[in-house]
Amino acid sequence: MSKKKKIVIAAGGSGGHLYPAIGLAKQLLSNRKDLELLFIASGLETNPFFDQKQFPYRSISAGTFRGWSIGSALGACKNIAFGYVQSRKILQAHQPDLVIGFGSYHTFPLLLAASSKGYPIALHEQNSTPGRVIRYFSDKALVTGVYFSSAIPKLKGKSVQLAMPLREGYQKGNGTKEHAYRYFNIDPTKVTVLVFGGSQGAQFINRIVSETLVRLQNEKMQFQVLHFTGNLADPRELQELYAHHGIHAVVKKYEECMELAWQVSDFCITRSGAGTIAEQLEFEVPGILIPYPHSADGHQDSNADFFVNVAGGGWKYSEKELNVIVLEGICRKLFDKACPLLKEKSANLLNYRQQSCKREFVSIINEILEK
Repeated sequence: MSKKKKIVIAAGGSGGHLYPAIGLAKQLLSNRKDLELLFIASGLETNPFFDQKQFPYRSISAGTFRGWSIGSALGACKNIAFGYVQSRKILQAHQPDLVIGFGSYHTFPLLLAASSKGYPIALHEQNSTPGRVIRYFSDKALVTGVYFSSAIPKLKGKSVQLAMPLREGYQKGNGTKEHAYRYFNIDPTKVTVLVFGGSQGAQFINRIVSETLVRLQNEKMQFQVLHFTGNLADPRELQELYAHHGIHAVVKKYEECMELAWQVSDFCITRSGAGTIAEQLEFEVPGILIPYPHSADGHQDSNADFFVNVAGGGWKYSEKELNVIVLEGICRKLFDKACPLLKEKSANLLNYRQQSCKREFVSIINEILEK
């Protein structure tokens, strides 16, 4: 019996980092039987985007320099140093054949330990502006896979453009729209608006979109809403608001079957995380993008620029320039299933998908493992 290949996946923090990592893990396990996977990052034991029962994992300490005080900086250094020691012990015991990093400060101690001890590293950068962790380790990696070609000049070492690992089942045509309409109990003849703010920054979107939709409903426009509020909001309040104004809405904190939401959505109002954009492209759903203003290195701004200017899939508005009047104006144009703007943007997304890179990260990882 051949010896199993051991892979450590360094991914933690937001869903934007974990979803591609989980997608890759599932692809690897479905293609090969000779693998042993281990997730390592800080906070995995309580991370809502990580299924603790699905994959073996180890949590480590980590820190970030977000504050400017001496105390916070010293605390971050202490946490990083402790995480580095923890990571060295785990790597020594596990002896991985490959470490795969998906960025964020949650993985920095592990990648630092792997680099210092000479373990092979591969990286995946899902944003158009690479994060600091990926930039730092890119010249130490065998390869960095990128989703946006604009990320390549900002990295050192070898970079390869590829398709983003989507979550299992997140493919257009995987299931029927009829099933999705029944799942949400919504009307297939009405325009469906998908609204969510991702794992951070949902509060602004919750407020401005709900106020806008109430104004539009008062004009007797025909639409329905799938609104996922995030963990910091009480969905019952929005559900009651929509019901009071006669808006057919499905309101939840989080939707586990987002692939069904994408299937039935005519357009969306969202942030511009890389994972969100990848799913929009896959399902060819036009969008009004509102970049999270506090994203690291402004990567959501550049992600949105790509979606609007390269893929031609929608409209970008900053929080500063967007208000209820502006949002109402563009939504009024889109609340029609025959809207030429929606058809044009959907066609642009289809065209981009057909011409874009189809190579997947899993194929690159398999090539590394076979060497």
